[in-house]
Amino acid sequence: MAWIRRVRTASGATAVQIAESVGGRRRIVRHVGSAHDEAELGLLMAQASKLLQDDAQGQLDLGLSLPVPWAAMVPAPAETLFGEQVKGPARRPVVAAPRVLRTSSALLYEALAGVYTDLGFDILDGR
Repeated sequence: MAWIRRVRTASGATAVQIAESVGGRRRIVRHVGSAHDEAELGLLMAQASKLLQDDAQGQLDLGLSLPVPWAAMVPAPAETLFGEQVKGPARRPVVAAPRVLRTSSALLYEALAGVYTDLGFDILDGR
């Protein structure tokens, strides 16, 4: 069975190859090309996929459908758990995107200082 293989070259490019396993060893069947950016890589991957397709090989129809990308929302119940009537759909609060305001190593420092003290290193003489 053959598969598409991407390999980083010494020049920093990405080589696209078709490989197969023969007797437990990998063998390069064909070097499709080398890409220097994402656009070239996409084109080479598409070309390699075409090379792997066998026109004489049909597809077995298993009757499976593709997963639906968007699921329908579940309607809100008309009553709450305690029998109270629900008045319209609940509005979700608008929340701003998260931001990192600052970082701190205080927790790590406190943990390491605790281990240092537990091991008795705080009472050693510093001579």
